[in-house]
Amino acid sequence: MTETKASDRSTDPLLVKIGDNGGDTDDEVKRATGGKWQDQGLVRNKRSCEDATLTTSLGVVTQNKKRLIVFIALIILLIYVNTSAVSWNDDRNSDRVPVNHRSHVPGMKETEKQTARALKIINVTSTTTTTRVSIPSTLPLTNNSLPPIPSGYLVWSDQCKMPNLDPYASDVMKFFKRQKYEPCSSLKPLTRVTYDPKRKRYLIIIDNKLKPQYAKFGPVDCCYQAIKRSGKDKKADEEFTLNKCQNIPNSETEIPQKYDSVLVKCWNFDKQVYVNVHAMVPERRSIRKRFEEWKKKTPETVRPLSVLLVGVDSVSRQNFIRAMPKTAQFVYDTEWFEMSGYNKMEDNTFPNLMAIFTGYNLTTANTKCNPYAVGYLDNCPMIWYDFKRSGYVTAYAEDEETISTFNYLKVGFKKPPTDYYLRPAMLAAEAHLHVKKKSSLTFCLGFKHSAEYVYDYILDLATTYKDDPYFGMFWANTFSHNAISDASSMDDRMVEYLKTFRDIGIYNNSAVIFFSDHGMRFGPTRQLPSGRIEERLPFFFIWLPDWFKKRHPEIVSTLNINKNRLTTPYDVHMTLKHILELSGRAHNLPRAKDCPKCQSLFKTVPYNRSCMDAAIEEHWCTCTPYEAVERDLEAVRTVATFTAEYINDFLKTYKNGTLTKSCAKLRLNRVKYAYHAELVEGQIEAFQIAFETRPGDALFESTVHFDLQKREFKVAGSVSRLNSYASTAKCVNEGVLQKFCYCT
Repeated sequence: MTETKASDRSTDPLLVKIGDNGGDTDDEVKRATGGKWQDQGLVRNKRSCEDATLTTSLGVVTQNKKRLIVFIALIILLIYVNTSAVSWNDDRNSDRVPVNHRSHVPGMKETEKQTARALKIINVTSTTTTTRVSIPSTLPLTNNSLPPIPSGYLVWSDQCKMPNLDPYASDVMKFFKRQKYEPCSSLKPLTRVTYDPKRKRYLIIIDNKLKPQYAKFGPVDCCYQAIKRSGKDKKADEEFTLNKCQNIPNSETEIPQKYDSVLVKCWNFDKQVYVNVHAMVPERRSIRKRFEEWKKKTPETVRPLSVLLVGVDSVSRQNFIRAMPKTAQFVYDTEWFEMSGYNKMEDNTFPNLMAIFTGYNLTTANTKCNPYAVGYLDNCPMIWYDFKRSGYVTAYAEDEETISTFNYLKVGFKKPPTDYYLRPAMLAAEAHLHVKKKSSLTFCLGFKHSAEYVYDYILDLATTYKDDPYFGMFWANTFSHNAISDASSMDDRMVEYLKTFRDIGIYNNSAVIFFSDHGMRFGPTRQLPSGRIEERLPFFFIWLPDWFKKRHPEIVSTLNINKNRLTTPYDVHMTLKHILELSGRAHNLPRAKDCPKCQSLFKTVPYNRSCMDAAIEEHWCTCTPYEAVERDLEAVRTVATFTAEYINDFLKTYKNGTLTKSCAKLRLNRVKYAYHAELVEGQIEAFQIAFETRPGDALFESTVHFDLQKREFKVAGSVSRLNSYASTAKCVNEGVLQKFCYCT
C-alpha cells in the first residue's frame, strides 16, 4: 500500500494536515508513535512507522469520511429546503398572473387613433415589451384633455385622489388561492335543447349514444314537463308548477313555443336515471309584432344598438385582475373601454343596481319601489320598461335564488319584469337537480354551474333575436359573492363565454357592459387597509361595435378621457338612456333623480368632479386621502362610542321600534382600525373607523364627520357591517335591520 505523503494530504481539503513544518515525515511518525524511536530493529521500526503512518492516515480518512457524510447531508438538506421554498414560491407565484393593462393601446383602431391625433393629447410609443403614454407638458388642462395620472392612482384631481392598489400585495395574497375550473359532473348530459332558425322552434335532442351511461341494459324512456310560474301575491316570485310529463318519442322532438323552460326526466324501467332542466328563449308572436310596429314608425337604415348588462357580484377591480387575469387580459386586448374610477354609491347589490335601473338612491328606491310590499317593484320605473316601450325585447336572468337582487329579504315581482325571465327555471333546477355547494352557495346545478344557466341565457337571447334589438340584464352571484378566491375558478370559462359572444355576432350589434356592483364586503381581506378601498371600487368595462365607434368618434374620445374620471352607477343609468335616445326611439328622457349632476358616460365627465357631485356619500367615497391614526386615541374611541349609540338609536326608532324589540343594546368592545382626514381646513374633520360591539362581536365600519366650530359629530351616510350576521339576526327580516340587530 502506498504511503500517503504529507504533501498529498496538505492539498486534499478532506484530510486534516498533521505537520506544520512543510511535511517532515519523521516528526509525523514520532507524533504518531508517541516519540519512541529506537536504533535497533530499524527495518521493523520503519515498518512500524509505515504502519503507524498508514493507521494515522486511515484514521484521518475515516474521521473525514464522517465529516464528508455530514457535509453532504447538510447540502442535501439545504437543497431540499431550497427546493421546497421554490416549490412553495412557485405555488404562490402561480396565484400571481400579470395583466398588461395597456395592451390594447398598440392595437387601437383607426377611429381611436384619429380621435387621439385630433385632440393632440396622446403620444403613444411602443416596443415589443412596453407601452408608454405621455402627455405634452405644454398642453393646457381642459375638461376634454387627459391630464397625467400620477403612478399609484386611478383618478387624480383637486377633488379626487383615488388610489390604484397592488392586486398582489402580500397581505391580500395570504388569503388568496387560485382555483381550477371543475366540471359539475363526470357524465355528459343525455339531453340538450337547440334552436332551429328555419323552423324558429326549439328542439329537445336525446343523445342515444349516451344512454349506456345511465342504464346498462333495457330501454331509457324520457319525457318533459313545462315549468310555469304559479305563485300569487307575496309568493308570486317564489313558486312554480310542472305540467304533466309529455313523452319524448324521438331523439329530436319539437317543443311548443309557449314553453320557456322544461324539466326532463328519464327512466330505466321503474327507476329514474336522469333529470335535467333546460331554459329557452323561444320567439313569440307578440314580440315579433312589436318589432314590426316599430319598423313602421322608424325606418332606420341601421338597427338600434342592443344592450347587454353582464354582471359578476362582489368583484373589485383589483380582484378582477387578481382572480380572473385571463378574462382581464381578454378585455384589455380586445379594445373594451374601462372606467377605472368607477365608485359604488351604496353598500350592497340592491341600491347599486337600482341606481343603474332607476336613477334612485336607496331611500327613494325603498319609498317609491318598496321591495318589501307586493306590487311596488312592478310599478317601479325600471330602465328595461323604457327599452320595451322603444321596441326592444327584454330579458333578465340571475342565479342563486336565495340571495337574488329583488328576492333576498324582499317579495320580488308580482308579474315577470321582462319578456323572458329565468327565475322559474332556476327555482325548478334548485328544487329537482343535484346541488353542489361552494362557499355556502349553489355552485353546481346538475350538469352545469349555476352561472352557466345565466350566461347561456345570453346566447339564447342573442340567437333567437340576432336581427332584432334586445336589452338584457344577466347577473351571477354563485362563483364570486362569498369568497375572494372563488372567482378564479371561472376565469377560463368566462373567457370562453366572451369569445362565444364574439363568435355568434353579439359584439357586432350590442353595447356590452361587463361589471360588478362592489368588492368583497366581508371576510378577512375586507378588514385589511386595502380591503376598505377594494370594497368600494368594482370593475367596469363597456364594449361598443366598430360601426358605432365609426359613426360616433366623439364617444370614443370621450370614453378614453372618462377612463380616469370619477364615475358612478348613476352615470350608467344616464348612458342607457343616451343609447335609447341615439336610437331615435326615445327623446328627452329624465335625468337620474338622485344625482342631478350625473351624466352619460358618452359625455365628458368633469375633470374636477367630487363625490358630492356624483351623489356618493363620504362613507363610500374613495377620493379622500385618509391617513391611519392610533386606534387608542381618545378621539377615536369617542367616535366609535358615538356610532354605537347611533346604531342603538336607529334600532329603537325604526318604525317606532315595533320590529326590533328582540334586538340587544350594543356597546363598544374595541376599535379595530382608524383613519383620519381633514375635509375642510379648520372646519370639518372625518374619521373612518372599524369597531367591534358586544354582545355578538359584530364588526362595523363608519365614517363620522366632526364639525370643529359646532363641536358636533355626524355619521356620514351608512354604517357598514364587516362580518356575517345571518345566524344572529333571524328575529328581524329586513336587511337594513339585520346588519345591526343581535337577537336576544
